[in-house]
Amino acid sequence: MSDRTVIVGGGITGLAAAHELYRQGRDVVVLDAAPRVGGKVAGGPVDGAGLPFDVDMAADGFLAREPEMTELCIELGLEDDLTSPRPGGAFMWVDGALRRIPPGVLGAPLDPDAVAASGIVSDAGVEALRAALDLDHPALAGDATVGEVLRPRVGDEVFTRLVDPLIGGINAGTADEMSIRAGAAALANAAAKGGSFGQALRDHVATAVSAGPVFHGVRGGSQRIVDALQDELGDRIHTGAEVFDLTRDGDTWIVRTDDHAHDADAVVLTTPAWVSAGLLAPHAPEVAAVLAGLDYADAVLVTFVAHRDQVRHELDGAGFLVPRDQGLLMTACSVSSYKWEHYDDGEHVIMRVSAGRTDDGRWLEMTTEGVVARLLDELRTTVGLTGEAVARVTEWRRCLPQYRPGHLDRCDRIDEWLRRDAPGVRIAGASMRGLGLPACVRQGRAAVGAGA
Repeated sequence: MSDRTVIVGGGITGLAAAHELYRQGRDVVVLDAAPRVGGKVAGGPVDGAGLPFDVDMAADGFLAREPEMTELCIELGLEDDLTSPRPGGAFMWVDGALRRIPPGVLGAPLDPDAVAASGIVSDAGVEALRAALDLDHPALAGDATVGEVLRPRVGDEVFTRLVDPLIGGINAGTADEMSIRAGAAALANAAAKGGSFGQALRDHVATAVSAGPVFHGVRGGSQRIVDALQDELGDRIHTGAEVFDLTRDGDTWIVRTDDHAHDADAVVLTTPAWVSAGLLAPHAPEVAAVLAGLDYADAVLVTFVAHRDQVRHELDGAGFLVPRDQGLLMTACSVSSYKWEHYDDGEHVIMRVSAGRTDDGRWLEMTTEGVVARLLDELRTTVGLTGEAVARVTEWRRCLPQYRPGHLDRCDRIDEWLRRDAPGVRIAGASMRGLGLPACVRQGRAAVGAGA
């Protein structure tokens, strides 16, 4: 037995697992097919914009109230560079105007009066919310879609114009199909209490406020976390190393790439579900079948950089969301130059515009130039952009797994089947128990014996 762990996939999950093993003084190898590690944690220049820094190409921050990512940054020596977004909330583009989003939990509002004042929802929608929020609702048992749980508790219009743009938008899907337990745990926990859903939300917020900042980021961008992990792990990381076969030889696993065979007593797969399915099919066909059935969304992120005097709106918030009934291609716009001080050079506005949902693939049928032109025109409509802006296009194909009801139960069965059919192999990462950076770090550590 080699007493070595081979980690297949060098995204944040795999790197976190390798970091934990490194800290324990154990033998670890990370194999990634791409020319770089980090996966969807990436940053780079916006060519032609004249910015004195790189800008994130995907995740630009993480939940601070889930401690795993913050702890990782501290362990990597980045503690002094942790920061939080500027205050100011966010907006919703509704009926031709940017309207400030009222306080809530994952889009589910706390106060009907605040919703009415926002102008996001009609008078009838506000009254439906008022009637539903504090009814004596049955306690949620088991799993269901976010829509099945939330529509009776907040009303259809509030769900469509506040909840779905947030939960569905950040997952490039629809909240009417998403597992509430896997994709919106805070709402699931509130619904599981039964009784007044509004009171359960207010209790959640009262507890969360005392827990400190909601989000953290790293000055200089999330790429710095990957860079620190890469510096630490050094030649334990092998890029351009696509794994095409797992073979079992007694208690040892042989992990094969084009030019090498790595012996291991443990293997952690952090690759996308369809890649893991192909590797496991000969050993754990039930696991492979479940993984192969996991749907993924395609999304595109276009980073626009313009001078401040080109934008009419003050943009005094983290950004804005767009409900699907507004007819725009964009789903969201993050105003990075307001949100993060480290992206504010005093001269430019940096807007990261997202498009793409599981039920809206229009961007996939457009040229890159067409996507940029369409989103630029929508910025003219929404924030009053004038003139041209420098654009950087980052396509993320099959980037966001879609958690359907029962997802976490399926994850539990995957773990059981692996213990039975492929002992020594673990699966972790976005295909399993959470998309956010803290969830991925937590899974990476747990896969190698650290954490819950």
